[in-house]
Amino acid sequence: MTGKLRILTVTAAIGLQAQSPLAFDAASIKLHPEPVYASRSDASGTYATWTAETLRDLVVEAYGLKYYQVTGGPHWVESDHFDISARAPGDTAPTHDEFRQMIQTMLADRFQVKAHREMKEIPVYALVVGKNGPKLKDPDMNSREGYAMVDNKDFHIVQSHATMQRLADHLSDSADRPVLDKTGLAGLYAYKLDFSLGNSTTDSDLPAMSTAVEQLGLRLDPQKAPVEILIIDSAEKPSEN
Repeated sequence: MTGKLRILTVTAAIGLQAQSPLAFDAASIKLHPEPVYASRSDASGTYATWTAETLRDLVVEAYGLKYYQVTGGPHWVESDHFDISARAPGDTAPTHDEFRQMIQTMLADRFQVKAHREMKEIPVYALVVGKNGPKLKDPDMNSREGYAMVDNKDFHIVQSHATMQRLADHLSDSADRPVLDKTGLAGLYAYKLDFSLGNSTTDSDLPAMSTAVEQLGLRLDPQKAPVEILIIDSAEKPSEN
């Protein structure tokens, strides 16, 4: 990437496609009534719904980003919540990538989102090997077990044969910053990790994430590193329909 900023209007494939961007046939957007208890998104067939989602939620989903990668925008980007129902064209369910492109088009058309990407040095965790070496198991290639899930305030990771990059990605999902694989460990490993997502472990029997990682003979080292982020330059509240 050069030192220049990449200015973009948020549309399908960030405007790289010559043909018309993929778009929903119809989309209804309304402000979610207060109070907001929880947000969620669902897709079934050609229909998709979002309940109590913020514009930041939608941008994260549309571009497959982490929350720490999205910043900027008007004050309501994180405070206003929207209920959206949308229908994709045709009778066949779109792929995940196609749904994302349709969300991107909706953001440009209905929210008038304009944004740019740039590299920014931000706090990160480097996943490194501890002083006593890794405590990882050999991969079980005959097993298909592999998941990462949240249960209340606890995070559970189980992998029968996965890379350290995969582990770093899962940890990034629950950390307050990116987790970069700096272990230097190639190949596949089996590992299991259980830790509390809260700021304290008073409501959980599980350790904090950093302590759980140490049980694998690894360590989270706070550092700073350049990470590509998306900055929302401007956006407008959509008219309800």
